[in-house]
Amino acid sequence: MNLINLVKNLFNLQKKLDKKKLPSQGLFYKDNFSISIKKASTKDVKEYESDYIKDNIGVIIHKVKRIVEENIILSEGYKFEDIKSIDVIFIFLEIVKFTKGKPIKFKYFNEETEKEDIVEFGAKYFNYFIIDDRIMKYYDNEEKVFEINGYKYSLPTIGVENSLTNFLIYKSNREDSELYSSYFYDFTYFLSNKSNLTFDEIENLIQIFNFDLDDKETDKIGNILKLFIPLQKYSLKKDGKVIDINAKIDLEKIWK
Repeated sequence: MNLINLVKNLFNLQKKLDKKKLPSQGLFYKDNFSISIKKASTKDVKEYESDYIKDNIGVIIHKVKRIVEENIILSEGYKFEDIKSIDVIFIFLEIVKFTKGKPIKFKYFNEETEKEDIVEFGAKYFNYFIIDDRIMKYYDNEEKVFEINGYKYSLPTIGVENSLTNFLIYKSNREDSELYSSYFYDFTYFLSNKSNLTFDEIENLIQIFNFDLDDKETDKIGNILKLFIPLQKYSLKKDGKVIDINAKIDLEKIWK
């Protein structure tokens, strides 16, 4: 850690996150990747709350991404687009906590006590996917991917997600737009640490994964994706009970 960052940490101006405690568990980041967060400015919060449309997922995602992009410090050589998409909401909530200086808590019904209870968001209670030896035997520690049956599985980056989103928006204005609504797009899980895709690259991947692969290869891909489904879920765990928080996160009033 350089002197400037050390001073910032001492004065509580920024906070380093443990990448192993992100939802991705740091498995898909290079060893020299590190991430710190800083407190969101008053301007950031006002822009987030301005024109918030609670039923428009596109608007909400855009606002969340902007907060994260504006308030992270990455190790040299990395950019926002290199962050794994699954980690963005977690990082966002860590920024909210750091900015407000208090924990984010969720109410849930405790079936044992039959009363309303509270659980705090954070690494302490996050329900991490346990990757046992059965899965870890496929892990390539150098490339940071799981290599299974000839395919290299990795969680998609926010850059790849953005590229695909822009591609689909562009295609939605074309006469053949309906074709693109039925294609398989989970090829994004087999791009290692790629942080950007051109439209031509996306078209090529659509062709390969939707038309060129035979049933045997398609089954291989489906089984790999199925194996890692739990890695992509957000839930908390308290007293041995899993608590689904998807419906409990009020992102509109998160700064209050």
